[in-house]
Amino acid sequence: MPDYIIAALCFAAMVGLYLRYMAEKYRKDRNKKRELALKGGATLTAAALAAYGFFTDPTASHGLLLAGLCVCAAADIVLDLHFLAGTAAFGLGHLCYCAAYLLAKTPGWGSLAVFLPLCGAVIFLYPRLKRHAAPDSALPYLGYALLISAMLALALPQRPLLLAGALLFVLSDAMLLTRIVRKITSKKYNYLCLGIYFLAQFLIAASAAL
Repeated sequence: MPDYIIAALCFAAMVGLYLRYMAEKYRKDRNKKRELALKGGATLTAAALAAYGFFTDPTASHGLLLAGLCVCAAADIVLDLHFLAGTAAFGLGHLCYCAAYLLAKTPGWGSLAVFLPLCGAVIFLYPRLKRHAAPDSALPYLGYALLISAMLALALPQRPLLLAGALLFVLSDAMLLTRIVRKITSKKYNYLCLGIYFLAQFLIAASAAL
C-alpha cells in the first residue's frame, strides 16, 4: 500500500476520533473515561503513522519522533487530570522532538534568529501569565514556553511537513494560553484550538512516513 494512502487513512481516523472526543466532551452525560480514551487515541493514531515511518526507515530521528508522539498521547490524558503534570509530560515530548530535529539536521543561524525573539516574547509576557493564569506556580509554564520555542526554532531547517507541524503546535499552545488568560469558553474556539493541535501531531508524524 502506498505511503500516502496509509497517511490518509491515519488522518481520517484521527479526524474521526477528534470529532468523537469533542462530541463526548460537550455531552450532558459525558463519560470521562471514554472522553480521555478518544483524545489519547487520536494522538496514538499519529504515533502509529510515525511507527510505520520508523519501521520503513529506522533512523534515530524517526524513533525519537515516535517516542515524542507516544509521550504526547499520554500527556493528552494527564493534562485533563492534572494540568501541571500534563504540561510536564508535554515538555518531555518536546524534548524528544528537539532531539529528533538535532539528529536530522544541524540548526543554523536562522534557528537562533527565531529562538531569541521568541524567548524575548515569552519573558515579556511572563508577568501577565503569572498574574492572570498561575500566580503561585508560573515558572514551570515559563520553562515549557521556552522549550516549545526551542522546538520551533530547531524545526526551521527540517522538512516542510515537520516545520508546519511545529508551527501549528506552537499556534495551538498560544491559543490555549489565550483561552486560559482571557477565560474564553467558546465551543468553536475550543474546536479550532484542538483541531490545530491534532493536525500538528499528524504533520509531525507524516514527516517520518512520507
